[in-house]
Amino acid sequence: MMNTKDISYLQMAYALAEKAKGWSSPNPYVGALIVKKDVIIGHGYHEKPGTPHAEIIAIEKAGSSARDATAYITLEPCTHWGRTPPCVDRLIEARLKRVVISSLDPNPVVFKKGVKKLREAGIEVSVGLLKEKNDELNEVYIKYITRNLPFVTAKVATSLDGKIATREFDSKWISSPRTREYVHLLRGEYSSLMVGVNTILKDDPLLTVRHPHWKGKHLFRIVLDSHLRFPLKAKILETLEEGKIFIFTLSNASQEKADLLREKGVEVIPLGNFKIEIKKVLSSLANKGISSVLVEGGGRVLTSFLEEKAIDKIYVSISPKLIGGEKALTFFEGEGVRFVRDSLKLRKMNWYDLDEEIIVEGYF
Repeated sequence: MMNTKDISYLQMAYALAEKAKGWSSPNPYVGALIVKKDVIIGHGYHEKPGTPHAEIIAIEKAGSSARDATAYITLEPCTHWGRTPPCVDRLIEARLKRVVISSLDPNPVVFKKGVKKLREAGIEVSVGLLKEKNDELNEVYIKYITRNLPFVTAKVATSLDGKIATREFDSKWISSPRTREYVHLLRGEYSSLMVGVNTILKDDPLLTVRHPHWKGKHLFRIVLDSHLRFPLKAKILETLEEGKIFIFTLSNASQEKADLLREKGVEVIPLGNFKIEIKKVLSSLANKGISSVLVEGGGRVLTSFLEEKAIDKIYVSISPKLIGGEKALTFFEGEGVRFVRDSLKLRKMNWYDLDEEIIVEGYF
């Protein structure tokens, strides 16, 4: 009976945690409930960095009634000072009777320490119920905090025969208006958006989030540009208030061009002498506190990421169009594998239709 109640209350806590999706990065998504005699007396979720954590909000709402109550928390409470005080101390001060924690925090600074401190204070602690929900919800945080690398998702729009553009490099529009709207909804879940310079040159995109659900959402915009061909009149330069722009280039790229871009507010990052290495780019982004990247193309960038096995998750929207042509672009080119047994294979796949198109989602 208790386990059934615990599951129900943790499900509610996860529903709260999901409200923070796209907003609390690089922190995890966390929800909390305070329950006493089957009545919810406090609830909260961590909205964004620098604001109170879920447990603190729930405890403050519960007030003195939290004494002898049960707390349901989706992630182990922190034990260290960051932008906010340790949550575990407030839980102990509230004199709770029991704490149900869905998942341990993989952060080495916290891992098992929160549970230990609660138990040492005489509080009954249960751990592990619905852990798989946290593994899915906080997949970005888990990779970022354990490997110091951002979680990478690729988004691709293709024709039925796998083309992302015609032989004349025309790609507007392979996907339907509703699918493009969905992409803007997807963009908001990430910290940053990445393209190659060819996308800037051919499409002159803004690379912003234009969906009412994400009003006020800012994205870091990342451009891979070996030879600094980035145009000084690109439209994206007019949107710096909506997110910082990083351009990764080679060390021997034009210093004059780099200085002109910096004067416009762009951060130009020389990285390597012969080739922009994807893993070094990702490491640099992680060091800047960027926990997730949505890679939107073009073909060369996607191929580089796939060849280096640097993509964690992919969305492919497939339109019922046939483009054809040997010179028409696909999103995975390069030399390819010699044998089918060496091909990259998706796991944990989902697929669904949107208007006339099919969207395939999977992990590598």
